[in-house]
Amino acid sequence: MIEGRELDGYELFGGRVRPVEDPAERPIFRNITLRGCAVRDCFFEGALLEDVLIDGLTAPQDPHQRVLGCAFHRVVLRGRISNVTLLPDLGPWHAGLQPRYRRANGEHWVELISEGDWALDISGITSGLDFRSAVPARLVRRDPETQVVVTAEQAAGADWRSVPGLEKSLLGVQIELLQSSDHRDTILIADKSAPDRARQVGMLRELQRIGAAQPD
Repeated sequence: MIEGRELDGYELFGGRVRPVEDPAERPIFRNITLRGCAVRDCFFEGALLEDVLIDGLTAPQDPHQRVLGCAFHRVVLRGRISNVTLLPDLGPWHAGLQPRYRRANGEHWVELISEGDWALDISGITSGLDFRSAVPARLVRRDPETQVVVTAEQAAGADWRSVPGLEKSLLGVQIELLQSSDHRDTILIADKSAPDRARQVGMLRELQRIGAAQPD
């Protein structure tokens, strides 16, 4: 367990967090605050993050910085989060451990739901975020203007493809990824800092209007 750390303006280089055989003994990061930090050549997989605040995080030299198969409890992401992808599952190199972590994470989500608790707060993000169904949408605090929920059933339908420009956008790619997965929902996140923010938000509103995204 690593807890009670506060880092401001640091570059985190070469860190490795790997899954263990028993998810009950996985690494835990608790009461951690990162402000304006950057990550380079780091690998974060299979951990539990609890009471964590990340206020601005970039991966300037690594466009594929990934957080894989982690469980979250009261984790706040805000500010600009760039070049970071949240993935719900472990990497394919840990295929043998995947069923254990899916079960453990699923039990964690059920516990939070039963307690009326939450996992992740992304409402204060000022950028886009590659979310990839990393957390069940009902456990995520979000900004309803720029972050909307799409269910697997809605992704499986053809209605969303009728929204002009959506299919070839990053938002459309996220719907296709949900369509090809076995997850129940995902969150589409418009990039508040992008020049075409209004266009992205317009796509989200149109998805909701035609019933291809959840209403708020």
